[in-house]
Amino acid sequence: MKRQIAGRLAIAGILTAGLLLSGCGNPAASSNSGGEEVGSADYWPAANGKLDGTKLTFWIGQSDNKMPLKVIADFEKETGAKIDLQTIPDSYENNVQTKITTGDMPDLATWEPTNSMLAGFVATGKLQKLDGAPWVKNYNPGIDKLGQTKGHRYAALVSPVNVMGVWYNKDVFKKAGITEDPKGWDGVVEAARKIKDTNAADSPFFEMGGSQWGTQWAVQVQLAEAAKDGLWDRVNTGKEKFTDDTILTAIKNYKSLLDQGLFNKDAGSATLDEQAEALYSGKTGMVFGNNAQFNVAAALAKNDKAKLDESLGFLPISKDGNISSLSPGASSAVVAFKTGDSKREAATRQFLNYWMSDGYKNFVNDRGLVSALKTVESPKNVPQALLDAASSLDESAPSMQSAAVANPDLYINLANMINGTETPEQVAKTTQDQFNQIAKAQGVSGF
Repeated sequence: MKRQIAGRLAIAGILTAGLLLSGCGNPAASSNSGGEEVGSADYWPAANGKLDGTKLTFWIGQSDNKMPLKVIADFEKETGAKIDLQTIPDSYENNVQTKITTGDMPDLATWEPTNSMLAGFVATGKLQKLDGAPWVKNYNPGIDKLGQTKGHRYAALVSPVNVMGVWYNKDVFKKAGITEDPKGWDGVVEAARKIKDTNAADSPFFEMGGSQWGTQWAVQVQLAEAAKDGLWDRVNTGKEKFTDDTILTAIKNYKSLLDQGLFNKDAGSATLDEQAEALYSGKTGMVFGNNAQFNVAAALAKNDKAKLDESLGFLPISKDGNISSLSPGASSAVVAFKTGDSKREAATRQFLNYWMSDGYKNFVNDRGLVSALKTVESPKNVPQALLDAASSLDESAPSMQSAAVANPDLYINLANMINGTETPEQVAKTTQDQFNQIAKAQGVSGF
């Protein structure tokens, strides 16, 4: 779970440097498949063509390793191919990059469809281009924002990406007399004060500083309007920094909520599971988070749609309004590697084509996922909160994870702030220093 939504560790930048070195002698780095023009009709094999004798490897993380089982089984039955699904231990991204640096490489892998996470593999020519993918025209609005870098598509989005916002307990809102959706940061803070003043819950907000990775969402939701105005482009080029007013103010606003006692008393040590339980049971009113946190709470209701629709809701939130922010996880996308074997490379593209066409309805029904495609309806058992989150994608803003060229340990630095070992100013400086280090290791101009 952590690997889906945490900021990337600084070591990822160092490993990217290793990928750059290892890619110099990689014969697959400059090859396309069997000579087909990238993006042409010939480049995309028919979904159901026979592949007897073909074996592909597929890397996936521990928390997601049941996700593609149905589509793999269906594809194997339809085509005669065999797909060896291999679980890579956490920390997934670091372990994948380490294995590839040392010469191991799969045919397919789940991977975050963001600029910063695709950059290292793309720079060394390790990923197949997925330009002209026949299913892209069928994506629901907003789904196609990710999976591309350097003007080309490299990742297939198999489900809507996570978005950041506020997950709230409907009963707590009712007890506090909150009858309209709060608007903007000030509206959410006002709602929190109503919850506190009416004792509608043990705490208005709940933070999981012990698990750490959730600490960043309260800061990042405040940056949506700035992100739409090019914040991350400016950060990527050194024209704006984490220590400048926009991001530092967001950090200070978050610290202010903590200082006002609007979070749980054990915010610095509480865990994800404790946060999810507090939200579902009504011990807290709101959680800054993304879909992954909701999914943990949903498990407490045994994913019962009726119970979840009655108890939990989603609210897109930003500094001035109700804009969600993209928060992509690895389980939402799949990449295909250049192995140097043109037949296997073509088979991986056929598998992705099958997944997103003939096999897609069975896939989303099996997993109970919101559909990414206009041509396939979401299953009837998907909670309304997840449907609402997905519907916000078209207007959502890029997050640090989706738009920055490097992803420093903002969440760890914020957890340190909650526990009193860093000030907001120190959080901003440490994060900027880490950003500089990772960007430099990745060869980003200006760093």
